[in-house]
Amino acid sequence: MFIVAHLIIFTYLHRELLIGDSLLLFVTTGVLPVLLFRTISLRAASAIEASKSVTSIPTVQPVDYAIARSFVELLSFGLMFTAFFTFIDLFEISRYALPYNPLALVQFIPLLYLFSFGLGLINSFIIYIFPLWKFIWSMFSRVQIFFSAVFFIPEYMPPQLKNILSYNPIMHFVSLFRTAFYPTYPTHLLSISYIALWTCCVLVLGLAIERNLRNQRASH
Repeated sequence: MFIVAHLIIFTYLHRELLIGDSLLLFVTTGVLPVLLFRTISLRAASAIEASKSVTSIPTVQPVDYAIARSFVELLSFGLMFTAFFTFIDLFEISRYALPYNPLALVQFIPLLYLFSFGLGLINSFIIYIFPLWKFIWSMFSRVQIFFSAVFFIPEYMPPQLKNILSYNPIMHFVSLFRTAFYPTYPTHLLSISYIALWTCCVLVLGLAIERNLRNQRASH
């Protein structure tokens, strides 16, 4: 519904295609990474608190529950959007509906999942000491859709603006995902090493914070 709503708005505004042959596919390839990031980060954060009912089992730790819950979300998104892209291809809405560059997807999926999961663990600690953060993060992650190159191509923006946007790792994830579908998608700003570094940092920090939070709860 989210994608359809934006498609209707852009169609009504007579938005011109920036690349490819379908506005539906362009919007979908931008929205999917942001929605996946938001959903996994929120699920991982809330799973730590929700795991109290299952962590009475000695072999089950809160982080195990968070991994399981966020991985289920990843599978759900994967199945839903695979069906969606197949629909676009079957009805010949776009000739770019099937990925031409599978390597980009192989890079995109684990990097975005681990990045979102790591941020979720960090957020779980912040929520533990500041519960209002859950609402703040939900709003912040929602507006990411306007600053992550979902509705535009960052390389086509003015130099000063695109340089600022290039610091946003979600923008790089969106660009990486789109390179799997569009052979001529601009990649001047895309840096896989940049998002890999972000992913490693937030994952290590998130796991360290989760362990610290687990020890604090165990001592109480």
